[in-house]
Amino acid sequence: MRQKHQESPIPQPRIVPRPEHQLSRKDISVEALKVLYRLHHAGYLAYLVGGSVRDLLLGKKPKDFDVVTDARPGEIRKLFRNSRIIGRRFRLVQVFFRGAHIVEVSTFRRRSEFDETGEEAVPARDKAYGTPAEDALRRDLTINALFYNIEGFSLVDYVGGLEDLRAGRIRVIGDPGVRFVRDPVRMLRVLRHAARTGFAIDPGSWEEIRTLGHLIRTCAPARVRDELLKDFHSAAAGPFFDLLLRSRLFYAIFPAWDSRLDPRGEQRLVDLMGRLDRLVNASYHLSDSLIWAVFFTPLLERESRPGSFKELREFIHEKLPEALGGIEFPRQRRDEVALMLALEEIAADLERQQRPIPVRYQRLAAFPEVWLLHQIKETPDKDLLGECRPLEITPRPSKPKPRRTRRRRRRRGRGGGEGGKILGEGARGRGQ
Repeated sequence: MRQKHQESPIPQPRIVPRPEHQLSRKDISVEALKVLYRLHHAGYLAYLVGGSVRDLLLGKKPKDFDVVTDARPGEIRKLFRNSRIIGRRFRLVQVFFRGAHIVEVSTFRRRSEFDETGEEAVPARDKAYGTPAEDALRRDLTINALFYNIEGFSLVDYVGGLEDLRAGRIRVIGDPGVRFVRDPVRMLRVLRHAARTGFAIDPGSWEEIRTLGHLIRTCAPARVRDELLKDFHSAAAGPFFDLLLRSRLFYAIFPAWDSRLDPRGEQRLVDLMGRLDRLVNASYHLSDSLIWAVFFTPLLERESRPGSFKELREFIHEKLPEALGGIEFPRQRRDEVALMLALEEIAADLERQQRPIPVRYQRLAAFPEVWLLHQIKETPDKDLLGECRPLEITPRPSKPKPRRTRRRRRRRGRGGGEGGKILGEGARGRGQ
């Protein structure tokens, strides 16, 4: 029998029946519906949750569908043979379908791991699980805490998310100051969803971001880097970096930029991020190294730089760690970004002089992306999608590897070699 835990007062949810909302099962993936129905028919609660519900209510197509239930991970695993349990702290189940489709199923939880203190920081399994209300209240934003109940096809709202969706408002669940102190990365998520939806940020949350932005430096550098990469690839990097700069959270993450980036430099950064958004929307594949090279451009444009390729590359290589602040950056990535930025500047200078780019540069593996970087920086906005395309470089034919000549081993007959001769002579002697 499951152990009961002491619960705080449970808010009463707002239940919106099917005739009063526009979320339809035809917009939910077949795989997610299979998971919801199997859980429901087995006697468990089964809710669609999070960003998928938000996007469907906004008329967007979700990237993925997450399911939450009162079934425990082991019970979920028994229902779906095509599944596996992942995670140590809070386990969830991934259900696999043909075509590389994955539906993640989690159990209702009491709180976020970042909201735990004292003994709660290492919760027992039974203490980690909770009710639908507790699961909704542990989430970051009201618009991401809505449930769609497959039983009756109703919406379940414990936090006022439906009202915030209609009002176009980004609001933190609970006290923003407390939630940001416990996990400063939540500030990035507030700005991210405001940028992607075009919603206004709740004034209380905005003021707390401006006040507590310095706490972002206490987060693991790799975690902050990974969060930023999501926004680089989101097709909403322009508005995101605009909010990041206006809230000054940008300078908390990258303090070295504070005294070097004037208003023109800030606008240059936002414009370049907007250009990336247009390419992402046009299904361009942009590598992380190319995106970081675009990101560093406004800062380097305000530096006095050496003229030769080798010196320029070394100069940029030395500047990158300072520009990154505490953000973790693998050495290989730093080498790639320094090479691309240095080579682009040399290529741009040669193009201005109407001189050909040396073949030794064009033969470098990075040159097609370098040329794309140059187009992103220099092409007029109206011509961006028409002109901005990777340069086709004919690869240099590889030299054929010299064929290795194998030495043939001498075949030895029975009794061959020196020993064979001796034995042979001995045999002939006995015959005589």
